[in-house]
Amino acid sequence: MDNMTPEFEEIYGNRRKTIERLKERNKKFAELTRVEFKRVILHIEGELVGFEKDELENLSARFVTHDRTCMFPAQHFEVSGTHFHLTVNIMSANNEAPIATGDYDLKIFTKYKGMNKPQISTDTVDYVLSGSTLLKLIYDNDGRCLSKQVLTNEYPCIISDKVETIEDDTKANPMNFKLRRGAENLFYAESASDMDTLEYKLAVTYKEPKPSQTLPKRIEKMLQNRKKLIIRDVYGLKIWCFKKAFSFFKHFAKKNGDIILFASGSRAEIGGNEKVIYDRMIERGLDSKYKFRFDFKASITVNRSIPAMIRFVYYLATSDIILIDDYYPDIYLVDYPKNVKVLQVWHACGAFKSLGFERLGKPGAPPFNTRVHKCYTHVPVSSYHSALHHAEGFAIDEKKFYPVGIPRTDIFFDDEYKAKTREQMLEVFPECKTAKTVYMYAPTFRGNNANNAHFPFDKLDLTAWGKFLDETDSVLIVKLHPFVKRRIEIPDEYAHRILDASDYREVNDILFIVDVLITDYSSIIYEMSLLKKPMLFFAFDQKYYEATRDFYEPYEELVPGKIVHDFDELMTALRDKDYEFEKMDGFIKKNFKYTDGKSTDRVIDQLIMGIEPEDNSRR
Repeated sequence: MDNMTPEFEEIYGNRRKTIERLKERNKKFAELTRVEFKRVILHIEGELVGFEKDELENLSARFVTHDRTCMFPAQHFEVSGTHFHLTVNIMSANNEAPIATGDYDLKIFTKYKGMNKPQISTDTVDYVLSGSTLLKLIYDNDGRCLSKQVLTNEYPCIISDKVETIEDDTKANPMNFKLRRGAENLFYAESASDMDTLEYKLAVTYKEPKPSQTLPKRIEKMLQNRKKLIIRDVYGLKIWCFKKAFSFFKHFAKKNGDIILFASGSRAEIGGNEKVIYDRMIERGLDSKYKFRFDFKASITVNRSIPAMIRFVYYLATSDIILIDDYYPDIYLVDYPKNVKVLQVWHACGAFKSLGFERLGKPGAPPFNTRVHKCYTHVPVSSYHSALHHAEGFAIDEKKFYPVGIPRTDIFFDDEYKAKTREQMLEVFPECKTAKTVYMYAPTFRGNNANNAHFPFDKLDLTAWGKFLDETDSVLIVKLHPFVKRRIEIPDEYAHRILDASDYREVNDILFIVDVLITDYSSIIYEMSLLKKPMLFFAFDQKYYEATRDFYEPYEELVPGKIVHDFDELMTALRDKDYEFEKMDGFIKKNFKYTDGKSTDRVIDQLIMGIEPEDNSRR
């Protein structure tokens, strides 16, 4: 390994650091010293580290996807002292068939009854690691855990820095098996390491040859294709009717500048920034000057009735000012007269995760010719820095962004509101009344959308966290993203220390009783910063998140607190109160032009009523 390139040095160095860190923490794991394919047989050898002698005789190995929907065992697993050797025939490990497509983590585990039976996660059954303990959890339809069973212990595998080969996707790499007979007939099994933990995994892509279709199958496929065409044509007809109705109703618009439509495609009723703006306009008596309309539906996937759709199109075509608070496909279908204002009072605050055109080349990026976001005339943001971020993401002119502040942040400067809300929250979470410190863990979801949103609970050791809370006479409030349907499984002995806030929607209200926030990539950091309270950033999958979603700026330069990458680091930072709080003032100055609690009035005066401010600076 002499004369290594910087890339090789970094890879070997990261392997070595990971193994040293695991040894320092007395963790049990496997250090892989050989990973090699011999024809269709995968050979893996290594050393079992941290195990007692009597434990070594009761170990085995298996490959399992992270969501535990697929798994297969090592077909041979031999242990001699602390050394082990396992083999897998990749053409027969899946019940005498090739391994199915998936990313499989290699796990060493303690043998147990039923270990060879399928252990597949479903809507009501999940298999979750808590520390090194594998649990089987049974849930009800609301995501509440009904029962919990301890199955075994599982341990990770890390490629040793003594292995001279690094992971890549080349056919020549002995750590890979790659066979291709055509675009629709191939089998790739590639060795890889997790971007963040460096745990070994086998990435399998299997496309089996398609069998020749029988006449009934061909007929079935033809009918399916016809059905897709019909669905497409029906959708096209709906869009045509929508546009024609809008064009027709435009002729009835009086355009006196006094009709305001509050609308949302993701809320069943007015809320967020829209509600703050509406309530303030009523408070100021502006209902005598403006006529208000409302149109809300719980989700963009909800279909309106025909009468409701006609009413919505009429409102859209005849309103002078339109307020929305999120992505809303229906809004982008039509062109509005130049004297109509379309305000996007976005639900998130600040310049954090990449969005829209900032995600080009990554999943979820928009097409180049999209109409999405193009109709906005005014977008209130918290700072010029945020304006640049959203202008890039929406691909619209910077002049449409106004750094006047975010209406719903005004509550953080209202002492009466803060005191009242704090008292309310202490009634909702009475355990916090006597706690020396109240922590809140509020991570974002993983996945692409609400349909596949999830959270990797195996990254948390709530038993260890509960012990820390007991020792420090503290409380932890866990507020998962609303998209995550599974509820966190709290150990019974710490039910008075760890509180599930899933049933309480307004996370900002909870912040008034929180002393320290732990999060990852959630925009809640902007609201918390206005309270000037410390934060920790538990970014256990930072590299993967950057590769698939990314941030507007480098994560390390963005967040106003200490970043930790594994649970042990998190606990150490909490014990030491190591928050790197000195980053806070610079973060606030960069992300908020105003910190005076008057953002709502500026939105109303400047963007809705069109009153020019005395200070015309956009920065």
